[in-house]
Amino acid sequence: MMSSVDEKPHYTALLSQPLSSQRDHDEESLTPPPPYHDGEIIWKKRFYTLLISSIAIILSLTAAFAYHYTSRKSFSSTCPIPIASDGDDNIKIPFSPAPVTYLNKFMNADPETSKFLGDPRPELDQAWHELLDGTLIYFTDEELHRANHTTSIRRKGGGFVGGLGVSHSLHCLKRIKQYLHPHYYYPNISTTTFGDETWKDLTVHVDHCLESLRQEVLCKADTNVYTLHWTEHSKLKPSVKVPQQSVCVDWGGLHGWMKERGVGFGEMVHPESHFAKTGGKGGGGEEYKKRR
Repeated sequence: MMSSVDEKPHYTALLSQPLSSQRDHDEESLTPPPPYHDGEIIWKKRFYTLLISSIAIILSLTAAFAYHYTSRKSFSSTCPIPIASDGDDNIKIPFSPAPVTYLNKFMNADPETSKFLGDPRPELDQAWHELLDGTLIYFTDEELHRANHTTSIRRKGGGFVGGLGVSHSLHCLKRIKQYLHPHYYYPNISTTTFGDETWKDLTVHVDHCLESLRQEVLCKADTNVYTLHWTEHSKLKPSVKVPQQSVCVDWGGLHGWMKERGVGFGEMVHPESHFAKTGGKGGGGEEYKKRR
């Protein structure tokens, strides 16, 4: 039997060996020796973890983009990114089948402006007639249901007849423009095509249009910054200048879609036969060129 003196050098020698050697000789070690390819396994785990994380992030971003794009596309407004104030999740973006895209433009750089300024004339009437082309359009049953309406006037051949909010606003602007020139547009105000409209009726209609536009301006408030500057033609009141480009609906694209869906009064299912005589796709008939 070895004495304690003889055992001491044995343990001393063992402790003096490298750690790997200790693990080889110590059969009671709680940590088994790692396999020779342990580093490869760790690398693979890190690689697949990184791969899975990257795929998850990409899918999340794709889903977020798709939701954002769909929301923007179905939002019929001049505001491209509707944001709920104070984080109110109850604000809903209304559905519209209209394909809306956006662009930047200066509001004082419309090449069509000259057509709509000045006194009544054939060029102005034709400009308004073309602008209101596509006022009446058709909707499918599904589109009307998704827009939170169950019915409208039926269209011959299927679907319903309706319109977009922009058409009502343009109609109101045209009515106000015509109201400023009653002798040209309403020479016989009591014998209009659609009944005995009086001057009082017309005034009430224009008043309704003004209120409708007032609410729309407040609803879609333009927050672009404007500046003031003095001009030669006014020494008492400065003129307004908007140095920023506005975010606008691409009217050309939207209007093209509206005209493709345009319908006339003759395509409507109605009880009054005199409407069928007006004809005209998307706006009525010849009387719309001047009056409507």
